[in-house]
Amino acid sequence: MHKSKSISLNAPRAIIIGGGATGCGVARDLSMRGFKVTLIEFGDLGSGTSSRFHGMLQSGARYAVSDTEYAAECMRERLNIANTAPEVVEQTGGLFVTLPDDPEGFDDRFYTCCQEAGIPIKELPPEQVMGEEPNISRKVLRAFSVPDATIQPWGLVNLLADDIRRRGGEILTRHQVTDIDVTAGRVRGVTAIGQSGERRIEADVVINASGPWSARVASLVGETANIELGKGSILVFSHRMVSRAINRCRPPTSHDIIVPTGTISLFGTSSEVVDTPDTTHVRPEEIQELLKNAEPLIPNIRNYRAFRAWAGVRPLFRPQGWDSDKPLSRRHSVINHGDNGIDGFYTILGGSLTTHRSMAEDIGDRICQHFGLNESSKTADIPLSKSSKKSDWHPVGNYKNVEKTQNFGSPICECESVNKEDIVSLIESHGINHLHDFRRRSRVGFGPCQGTFCGSRVASLLAEYDSEYPSKNDLGKFWTERLKGSIFTSWGQQAKQVVLSDSIYRETLGIRLDKDILPVEDRR
Repeated sequence: MHKSKSISLNAPRAIIIGGGATGCGVARDLSMRGFKVTLIEFGDLGSGTSSRFHGMLQSGARYAVSDTEYAAECMRERLNIANTAPEVVEQTGGLFVTLPDDPEGFDDRFYTCCQEAGIPIKELPPEQVMGEEPNISRKVLRAFSVPDATIQPWGLVNLLADDIRRRGGEILTRHQVTDIDVTAGRVRGVTAIGQSGERRIEADVVINASGPWSARVASLVGETANIELGKGSILVFSHRMVSRAINRCRPPTSHDIIVPTGTISLFGTSSEVVDTPDTTHVRPEEIQELLKNAEPLIPNIRNYRAFRAWAGVRPLFRPQGWDSDKPLSRRHSVINHGDNGIDGFYTILGGSLTTHRSMAEDIGDRICQHFGLNESSKTADIPLSKSSKKSDWHPVGNYKNVEKTQNFGSPICECESVNKEDIVSLIESHGINHLHDFRRRSRVGFGPCQGTFCGSRVASLLAEYDSEYPSKNDLGKFWTERLKGSIFTSWGQQAKQVVLSDSIYRETLGIRLDKDILPVEDRR
């Protein structure tokens, strides 16, 4: 491949656009290979698709029949993540259950394909599974245990970011790339605008890892990215109704997964092709569709409190000429725009959070080959964290620590047992000064009360450290987003909770909503 003589092979300069799991994974991989790395993210790290999914760390079993090779990749990467970042992984285990209306014979193919993919699988007696999971259907015909797990996506992304910084990389959040300089057929750098103004950053290679926004970034150099945007909505319940991630044993489709994460459960997802990556609004009919389709798996699900819904947009690579009736693969794809005359510009699409590391390794290998560098990826072998804490994450850990230390006045957020010390540490060591950024790092406001009580407590701590902190403005943005996700799940006791929370914010605290809650088409 072409190699420009003007590039310094001692420290090639790489700019990665997009601060989700993929972008952070690429930045870490390249920084470990000796690149001078700058990562640019429009919002906060992990605030896009990486945090808007069901939280599963896939064993690959879900794709064992439809794409056995991709399933094997998921299994390898699931083990890699658990080994290098155990503190963000909960080893819940997973179940696939066959119900009477699931396709006949699929369970046999599923078992065989899991074995072919190297996924440990064990068939369990239905009676045993129904005894261990009292909330699932009493009509289970067959059940299979697989090593699925759950992951804290923001925890993973921030571990990646911390390691990038330790290795000398630069991370710019809340910066928008407005221009990519291409001169004489080669990228030379980008222009990014942040709160401090416009900045020009030189580069030898630019990687577009912006997920569902990839086409927009590619358009800055007159290129396209063949991408299909799939919106998936998820319903959040206030209890852990199951102890393991449970899937319907059928071809991957909508409404077939319930996942325990933290103190809550997530059910989803829906599937809808959309035109824009910003389409994350959940419509009322989607809520009812999710509930209806959850009942065959969890018959009493309507008796549990659904307190929130959200949606994320999946960026799936669509090859040219792809049959519209054929499901798109979940595998990733790397586009080398040098093939179209733009040397040093790459786009990486598709994949999943589970495979973010292998995606980064793949594009890193290609870039090193481009520069004539003999540097292999080390990300599978070197732990993400330098912390002495090597154990898996458990949602009761914070609660147990409070009991052990008898520090009952410490919790700022009772729902997730987030302590004052955790918030102060984020302020002092990371300079965090937005409520949403605390939520993404500590789960403050993530629990059933949706920040009703902890939001103002965190804002008060911030005001102690910064006399100019715009508390009312930040609380308004925070509550607007919390209310937006709760408004269409508000019935029965949950409606009372939302009205109480809204009254506390708007009447007691005098907070104004940041913007209209409903999109234009839903306002009356």
